[in-house]
Amino acid sequence: MDYGLTLTSSHDAINHTLGMRPVTTDAEQVIWDLDQAGVTLALVSNTQPGQDRRRALKAAHIDGCFGDRIYLSSELGVAKPDRRIWEHVLADLAVAPEQLLYCGNNLAHDIYPAAAQGIRTVLLNAAPPGSLPPGATCIAAIPQLPGLLTGTDHQDQESPWPSR
Repeated sequence: MDYGLTLTSSHDAINHTLGMRPVTTDAEQVIWDLDQAGVTLALVSNTQPGQDRRRALKAAHIDGCFGDRIYLSSELGVAKPDRRIWEHVLADLAVAPEQLLYCGNNLAHDIYPAAAQGIRTVLLNAAPPGSLPPGATCIAAIPQLPGLLTGTDHQDQESPWPSR
């Protein structure tokens, strides 16, 4: 999962204590619900040196939902859209690309690069683009993500996404 404008909103001001926008209430609930449903969560975020997303996750009381699965470009020395960040995440999580789903808000930095590695993707965008890469889905708002992952939005279908 991405951080900026995926777990946050452009309508919220930067919290100067955190040094970034805070996690939205909707995103907090989604992360909590996914964690409770047994979905393994990871954060992959482009950051500047000293910009630690863990502070914002802790302030939102959802840091425990991610465990040590927080991948910050400033710590890894590689940023999205570079394929090496996805290679690192896949190796660290010990999963095949098709077992991972990445949700982000940016086609160029999140969706196309992850999809090029075989990762399933969800674009968070209220105005869906004309085309998405194969296997990609578009949702208008973060509260739609749990239903997509757990299959609760299609009661007659089993979820295609792996759980823990």
